Amino acid sequence: MLASAVLCAGCQSSSASAHYPDSIDACKLPASNARDRLAPGTVEVPPDSVKTADAKVVPQDRSTEGNELTSCKRLFARDLGGGKPNLQDYRLVTIAVVRFTDADADEGATKATQLMTDALGDHSGVRLATDVGDEAGFSEQWAAVRTGNVVLGLAIADGGTEAALIPPATLDNVQAVVTDMTNTLQRDYQG
Repeated sequence: MLASAVLCAGCQSSSASAHYPDSIDACKLPASNARDRLAPGTVEVPPDSVKTADAKVVPQDRSTEGNELTSCKRLFARDLGGGKPNLQDYRLVTIAVVRFTDADADEGATKATQLMTDALGDHSGVRLATDVGDEAGFSEQWAAVRTGNVVLGLAIADGGTEAALIPPATLDNVQAVVTDMTNTLQRDYQG
């Protein structure tokens, strides 16, 4: 009985201080159904098919010696039928992952909290959500989650001359995609 209590306590403390020791591939975090949730009526096209503005998911000046910033750009265009994309009507999904590389897991988690609350927590239209990461914020165009020493961010931008023809992403869809990405992060990268 005592042994199981000790094991349980150990599990709780390790999950509370999640640590990600290795580099993270931002493009491998979304689940296979992420495209359907965020871009209904569109087909994926190579990211360089359309000249798009760079989306700032996290502040660029936060990439320093003490952290690692990796990003992934996915581009979707409205399907004209038969999988033929209309490149005048697109949705850009940008994923960014900031991993604080401190050897001390608690120090890395503290820096990630600071990034989440100071820089990303001010994002307009944010609704706080629970049970996704330690801190999380969402809107229809943006999401950010912190878990341990990692902050994961997502930005969605529609563009082109007919962008209104793409059905908008919903808050629930954005939250579902980020929840899936957080689960992948915890399953595949946690040390």
